[in-house]
Amino acid sequence: MSLHRRHLDVERDSETPSSLDVYDEYPQNLRYETPQTPVGAPAEDSKVEDKYDFSAYAFTEEESKAVVRKLDRHILPFIFFGYMFNALDRNNISNAKSGGMTEDLRFPQDGYRTLLCIFFIPFTIGVVPMVMLTRRVGPRYTIPGYMLGWGIMAVLGAACTNFGGAVAVRFVQGIFQAGFSPSLIYYLTTFYSRGGLAKRIGVFYSTNALSGAFGGLIAYGVFQLDSKLKGWQILLLIEGALTVGWAVFTAFMLPWSSSTAAFLNPREKEVARLRVLKDGSGTVDAKFDVNAFFAPLRDWKLYTYAIIGLLYGIATSVADSFMTQIVSRFGYSVVKTNLFTVAPFAFGTLMMITTAWSSDNFRERGFHLASAISLAFIGCIILVSVPVSNHAVGYFAVFLITGGAQTPSVIFHSWHPSNEANEDARAFKVGVLTFVANSGGFVSANIFLDKWSPAYRIPLIIVAATQGLAISIIVAFRLWMGYDNRKRNKAQSVNWTSKDVPTEALKAGPKNPSFRHFV
Repeated sequence: MSLHRRHLDVERDSETPSSLDVYDEYPQNLRYETPQTPVGAPAEDSKVEDKYDFSAYAFTEEESKAVVRKLDRHILPFIFFGYMFNALDRNNISNAKSGGMTEDLRFPQDGYRTLLCIFFIPFTIGVVPMVMLTRRVGPRYTIPGYMLGWGIMAVLGAACTNFGGAVAVRFVQGIFQAGFSPSLIYYLTTFYSRGGLAKRIGVFYSTNALSGAFGGLIAYGVFQLDSKLKGWQILLLIEGALTVGWAVFTAFMLPWSSSTAAFLNPREKEVARLRVLKDGSGTVDAKFDVNAFFAPLRDWKLYTYAIIGLLYGIATSVADSFMTQIVSRFGYSVVKTNLFTVAPFAFGTLMMITTAWSSDNFRERGFHLASAISLAFIGCIILVSVPVSNHAVGYFAVFLITGGAQTPSVIFHSWHPSNEANEDARAFKVGVLTFVANSGGFVSANIFLDKWSPAYRIPLIIVAATQGLAISIIVAFRLWMGYDNRKRNKAQSVNWTSKDVPTEALKAGPKNPSFRHFV
């Protein structure tokens, strides 16, 4: 029975529909009747239970925790290693280059940069179509399918004999890679509550740093082999084969819905369903609706999120792609320079996990996101201000930049889904905002030019300016959400937060008077 049929407190005769019934049938005629509160009574006296029947969500805290533990055990390991192979595939081209790939395939001048750009084009543009495919056919097919696709292309990459073949393989890899990360985010929203989403997203994003170390170890080992094959060919074969194997394993072992999860008993399946209806996706196994999918294009908040995503994406791409160049300002050898990037990336991973835990614990996203970006902002300012010769302070700034640049993706991609109860609209937002955040790489690639080395002051000033703007927009947006929640509480004489109103009731979004922003 849907939640709006259990609406209790509206005083009406038997023939008059409730406010939520009216909204479901006639959104333009929405009305809301607030409870009658005695004059002078504080808003806190009006409880959520007076308006919504929570007996339909009858499960204990112990039952909820038991289900979450089982979900974690059967979901997180698969997405952890799946995303690690994803990151390996994106980054292995640099290892292959160091193993002589560009010379063996006779790359033209600037051929390596062309190869990177060829991958990046479908990797960004293909996000929305690939997420739409996930929503239409289900993650059961696309998550292992995308893995299988780029894994096979990695194996085929080992057979390339010229630059043109490498370009073709890399382009197709970009297509398969495009939908993987946002599909994982969408997939997680169907299992976990809004207050537990950031930690789970942080689990697979944390593999970025680990994949670099793992890929380096594989490369180091295979480059020592005495074989008829080139070292870079063996590297691609190994990483491609690992991905293909894990894709097949995932297809059979990863649960695709709580209702079909073999490791849950009937009661646990019901608890898992009720959890997402109360404080999660708000829907279970809903059919795809193309109109609902594109509906967020009419919402101004999508464009606010998009600006935020583009701005923080600039700093993220700097940390991912140009940290080695920034560290090289200290004048160390190539080996030492790469070694000195390890600790900042480890710090960034720790910062990401800690911030995600705090964000979930306090059920707060906006200020956590702004705080993380502030670290990157301060780090850029320090590097611009201190001389290149000041290695200690400069290296400290590198830690700030890495910690502040790696964290935002986790908080950002658990913020906007938490404010969208429609499954199709949520998938669209994940795709669009992933595309926008990835597009920050175009900006960073065009400002971190060799002519600014070794200090890179001009690029760092630009990055600092964009992060300062991002902080301002995030704080303003977060304050507006809090203000709107307070205004709704005052109008209804209640004191509710996002946790108090079941998401099953919020499919209509902010047009529903009961809606509360997950701030």
